[in-house]
Amino acid sequence: MISLIHRTDPHSSPTLRRGFFMAPGYLYTCYLQHRRLITYVLLSYFLISNSSILASATHPLDQVQGFTLDPDGQPIPFVSLIFQHANIALLSDAEGAFSVDLTLLQEDSIAVRRIGYQDRIISTYELRLERRVQLSPTVLPLASVQVQATAVTLSGLAQPAITSYNKPAGSGVLEQHTMLQRIPGITIRSYGGPAGISTLSMDGGPSSHTRVLWEDIELNSAQNGEADLSQLPLPLLESMQYIPFDISQDHVGGSDGTIKLGSSDHVDHITASSGSFGHRSFDLNLGHQFSGIWTALQVGRRQEAGDYPVAWNGQQHPRANNDLDQKFASLHYLSLPRPDLFLRGSVMVSRQSRGVAGLLWSPDTRSHRDDQLLLAGTTLGWVHARGHTQCQVTLRNSVEHYSNPYLNIDSHHRVSSIQSQLKDKHTLSNSLTLFSMLNVVADNIASSATDDHQRLTGTAALTPVFQPASWISLIPAFKIHFSPGLYQQTTTNLQLRVNPVWGPLSNLALSRGDIYKYPSFNDLYWTPGGNPNLKPELTSVTTAQLRFDLRPLGTLLLQWQHKASDNLIQWMPVHSYWQPGNIQSASRESRKLVWQLEQPRWDLAAFAHLSLINTRDHDRDKRLRYAPDRTAAAGLTWSPDLGEFTLQYSAVSERISMYDYPVDTILKATELWYASLGHNWDLNHGSLILVLAIDNLTNVSYETIRGYPEPGRTFRLSTTFSFNPQHLGSHTHAAH
Repeated sequence: MISLIHRTDPHSSPTLRRGFFMAPGYLYTCYLQHRRLITYVLLSYFLISNSSILASATHPLDQVQGFTLDPDGQPIPFVSLIFQHANIALLSDAEGAFSVDLTLLQEDSIAVRRIGYQDRIISTYELRLERRVQLSPTVLPLASVQVQATAVTLSGLAQPAITSYNKPAGSGVLEQHTMLQRIPGITIRSYGGPAGISTLSMDGGPSSHTRVLWEDIELNSAQNGEADLSQLPLPLLESMQYIPFDISQDHVGGSDGTIKLGSSDHVDHITASSGSFGHRSFDLNLGHQFSGIWTALQVGRRQEAGDYPVAWNGQQHPRANNDLDQKFASLHYLSLPRPDLFLRGSVMVSRQSRGVAGLLWSPDTRSHRDDQLLLAGTTLGWVHARGHTQCQVTLRNSVEHYSNPYLNIDSHHRVSSIQSQLKDKHTLSNSLTLFSMLNVVADNIASSATDDHQRLTGTAALTPVFQPASWISLIPAFKIHFSPGLYQQTTTNLQLRVNPVWGPLSNLALSRGDIYKYPSFNDLYWTPGGNPNLKPELTSVTTAQLRFDLRPLGTLLLQWQHKASDNLIQWMPVHSYWQPGNIQSASRESRKLVWQLEQPRWDLAAFAHLSLINTRDHDRDKRLRYAPDRTAAAGLTWSPDLGEFTLQYSAVSERISMYDYPVDTILKATELWYASLGHNWDLNHGSLILVLAIDNLTNVSYETIRGYPEPGRTFRLSTTFSFNPQHLGSHTHAAH
């Protein structure tokens, strides 16, 4: 007999109200169950602390981050920063932000260069104090003309990230869900354990509505529109930004916004970790400079036995056939031949061999999946008298083989996407700037479940920015979505941004935009179940957002957002298989509160967010499947000179797993705790960091997809040795 939880009208779990006070009581239980591992950690700590090889002249790994700004505080994009002693080159992004982790053996000098502005030499000490690098405009001799850079500039269109995070070195190896829980309104859906496919959704929407980028390369697959996070190795997930739906950036299918993920900017290092349920991993990062081209090569491997106990019907059962063997390699490069020109790119390949454990009540001990993901992208950018231009080409290629002897399934899938994008900013006057974009994607699938199909799609956008005063901007957008022989759709959008000069209110933004999304290859052609009669989705997004600067108490953001979808695509069971169909009318409304604090003087960073979500399938007059009505998270990180302590809490309310009659199947509310403790030792040839991390601290039994339980409490010990640039010669670097 299958035991399910049923409820017609799910309510909040009472543990959500008292959960924040439950963790301390479990610490003693953790010690009793894992005495050997904890004893090993304490012994390692004692031996290293008293080692004679320690040196006192070096500084621990330090996170250096900041913004490049003009005299009026406006961001300056694509500024090159060269750390002259460490021989590291950085490039600030389109919004002037930069971040890097360095082992600083002495105060370094940083050469700051950008065409149109005077060169500067600053020290890392100055950067730590202020975090803002201000450049003064200069007269530019270009051919036979001279152009004076104006004080009122607009570097880019993207809304400021609603949340961002750069993982400190003392955090060790973080699982994807631990880092991404910092995003308000997020839910992670996984088929259980490290070997399971893992996707994410925002505000109770489909996973295909959130764009996920790694180093500006799209992770979403053209096969199903989703991004499988399990294919992205943990050492390549070191930074994160979440930008909610922005009319200036999203082109197809991104009504729930964009999540930008990035790799580490660490200097050369080697990391190894070991932990519960047979976890072992290592990665090595090495850099070199070739004639002004900074490169970084990273390789690694992760192995998981993946067999863990789960509770079901009051009994313990082993979760078997959940092993994972992941190998990966990545390469980053950056060239700054002139202050007005840059070339950068990234390549990543990961290979996964994994078991497929099956449903809890129908375990599978023989099925297996092998998959490979290749991401590659290169960007050429240049700064000109009136703005800047970028040309980017990216490739996403995935190969998958799945075998299930029980059902006599032996399937193969190969999906490739080549994307070309041209972006340009042109300043026409002090009050008018024109942004234009052309994005073309060629998708191809060869699958035993869909046959072979090709598709060419594109988006062209024209976005003028009217800025009658420095504190207000009006941004309309006009977009054409096209695919030869399939569709042509025009959408219009409008956004108002106000940066007031009174009180703590630092930003107000109002926008309304439309998103057009054509069905994926699986939606149309999957056998059995593909529906060639599906209609494209059209979603209207209305957003109101307020940001307050509460210095020194951090920043506070309030956001209200409403999404109304016509023909929303959702897969539902039909007879003996699943089939996608259009929901004629669906809506989602979210209210979010986000607080973030960074206080370098106290070595403290903290965050908290709460999202109240209301979704509705108007055809059924019910909430959408897997959509929570509340998510929340909070955490703090304390980083004194030679250590780091992190504590994080996340919660998600009950969700409808399946529409049933007379009652619906419910996934219960879940609360998770994460804690880590790290210590840094300065050695003669670098620095050593030892981190003990505990995930699911309170040992909760939970599922994110019905029938696929997640592991209980897990311990992980990781060690990172970062090489000292002085002992590696002049070739050590990091490219970003």
